[in-house]
Amino acid sequence: MIMLDRLFDSSTIPLLAKVAAFTERRHEVLTGNIANISTPDYRTRDLPVAEFQAALAEAVSRRNSEGAPGQAGWSYTAQATAATGAELFPQTLFRAAPGPSRTLTFQDGNNRSIEQEVMEITKNSIMQSVAVELMNAQLNRLQAVISERA
Repeated sequence: MIMLDRLFDSSTIPLLAKVAAFTERRHEVLTGNIANISTPDYRTRDLPVAEFQAALAEAVSRRNSEGAPGQAGWSYTAQATAATGAELFPQTLFRAAPGPSRTLTFQDGNNRSIEQEVMEITKNSIMQSVAVELMNAQLNRLQAVISERA
């Protein structure tokens, strides 16, 4: 089991899993905004996308600076911590907060914009699809190596 953990942690699968989890949670929040589009005094919510992207960039940077398995400076524990550590991806990144202020507020106190929400859902769906496809490709390569088809 430890060998499989090392195999997965030496790839980008843990980071892609974080992206998939983030986009799944964000999709829930954005669809909640659409569900409340006509609720008086409802303020749109969103996840901190810029903060998540910064955490992801930091994880990739740490991963690259530590090298790959077998190279000098690489250690399994450092790799696992850099890729999935709670210090890089705290739970606050997965909690909804009030969305950005919009210039238009309706008389019922709502700051709705169905066009904005649909656009954000579309961008989020694309990001999730890319993460899942990349994970799928890596897992297919691992399966080929394990079954000695490569």
